[in-house]
Order: sequence, then structure tokens, then C-alpha cells
Amino acid sequence: MNIMINIYCRIAALFFILSSKIIGFYQMSIFLSKFSFNIGIKIRYYFYQKMLKHLGNNVLFSYGVILSHNDISIGDNVRFGPNCTIGLVDFGNNILVAQSVHFLSGKQQHGITNNGIPMNQQPGILTRVTISDDVWVGASSVIMTDIPTGCVIGAGSVVVGGIEKKYSIYGGNPAKFIKEKT
Repeated sequence: MNIMINIYCRIAALFFILSSKIIGFYQMSIFLSKFSFNIGIKIRYYFYQKMLKHLGNNVLFSYGVILSHNDISIGDNVRFGPNCTIGLVDFGNNILVAQSVHFLSGKQQHGITNNGIPMNQQPGILTRVTISDDVWVGASSVIMTDIPTGCVIGAGSVVVGGIEKKYSIYGGNPAKFIKEKT
């Protein structure tokens, strides 16, 4: 029975891959994020396996996870909790992401500098963000910059910079160094 479910999920993913050529990657990611249960998890994995720059083994995309770009790299053993959004980000290996975490494409993805142009029409600058190996990001955090190896980001943190020490704990808004992991 499990073999049949995997075959069904692979066929469904192929259909969604072809459909994304018409409606776009981002729109398809939104659509697929709403598929429930293990079937939804498998279909998302097979879809992203073909559509992303790189997708490692044992990656879990929970319900509500939306990716805005297909130029994303994800290593092995990565778990995204429910309702996360992912911008232009590269992930290493062995990463835990709690629910409702938002990974932005840098700090300037929306322009606000020209008062003569409405904000929704101003160009932004997309910056690739890197989440290194062995990172844990707590619930409802917002990540706008790189996170080094072995770090823990406390729940509700807003990471805008200053995350430099490996194997350390950061938290708050804006996120600040709390202590080194022991």
C-alpha cells in the first residue's frame, strides 16, 4: 500500500511541476502548501525535489510552508514546521525550524526611499541568506540575515544582523547574543 501511495504522490508532483510552468512556481507553492497529512508532505517533497536548486534527503515541508523562489538550496535532515515562508535562502544540514518562521530575502527586499513613488512600486534588493548547519530557529521568528553553524534562535526573535558567533544562542527583537552553547 505504501508503494502505491508513493507512486501516486510522484505522479501528482509531476502534474504540479508541469502546471507550475503555466501558473508559476510561487503560486504552485501556495497551492501545494494546503495539502494535508502525509500525502501532502510527500507531494511537496517530490515537487520541490525537481523544482529547487538542491533538495537533500529527509526534508519535511509541513502544512502551510510556502517557498517564493525555486533558486533555493536545502541540505539533509531539515524540518520546516507549519506555516513558514521561505525567500531566497540556502539551508545547510540538520536544521529545525519551528512553526510560523519567516525567512526573508535580506533586509531590503522592499524599497521605501523615494517619497514620490508608492511603496508597493519601489524596487527592492533581494539578498541571498544562508542558514548554516545544525541550527534551530524558534517559533514566530523573522530571519533577514545569515545564521552561523550551531546557533539557536529564540522564539519570536527578529534577526537583522549581528549573528556572528557559532554555537551560540540569540534572541529578542532585534536578536542579540545571549550566551554560548555548552
